[in-house]
Amino acid sequence: MGSVARKGSPRGRAPQSGKWNSEDAPKPVRKRGTVNRDVIMNVASVMFRERGYDRTSLDDIAKALHITKPSLYYHFSSKEEILLACIETGYALFKQWLEERDRPQASGKERLAIFISSYVELLKDNVLSVLVSDERVMSDPSKELYRRYKRLLHQELVGRLEAGHKDGSLKANDTRHLAFLIFGMINWMVNWPPSEISRPTEEIAAHFLNLVFNGIAAD
Repeated sequence: MGSVARKGSPRGRAPQSGKWNSEDAPKPVRKRGTVNRDVIMNVASVMFRERGYDRTSLDDIAKALHITKPSLYYHFSSKEEILLACIETGYALFKQWLEERDRPQASGKERLAIFISSYVELLKDNVLSVLVSDERVMSDPSKELYRRYKRLLHQELVGRLEAGHKDGSLKANDTRHLAFLIFGMINWMVNWPPSEISRPTEEIAAHFLNLVFNGIAAD
């Protein structure tokens, strides 16, 4: 996701009267540096994940970026706007991954595996993992938007479980409840120690898939 370019103020022109005043002076044009929306989201999301959203302030984020707070406001109006931008980015990219990786003739089980593997990849990323934030720290309008994304994710997973139940590739009777169980299991990744979450995506996903498909009971 690229940052939105903002146009600088037009430069002043000499007045036809020959007089000069402050309104005619050249307006300063803000130079774009290395800090943009993506950089801010990356730094802020790491702080949200390590400190907690409610214990991270805009001052903390600005200090970590070595910029002033007004410079931060140039890109985002509030800390919550940064959080929502991370959430929206995470959901949009996750949907893109599913569209790219799904195969038309895949069974429900195969499509479930694609979902779980992609979701694991999502939660390994600092920015994208904000998609599983604690809604209690959000304002009411933001909660509504966040809950909408959670419903869409849940519906997507339930749809794959139902497809597997229908085609016989999965034993999934209560698909809605099963979807909650799967999300609860994988979402805990955000609390893993760095040494564990840094393991390869394929390895982590394989463990989850084995647990979902085969369980842990001995034969």
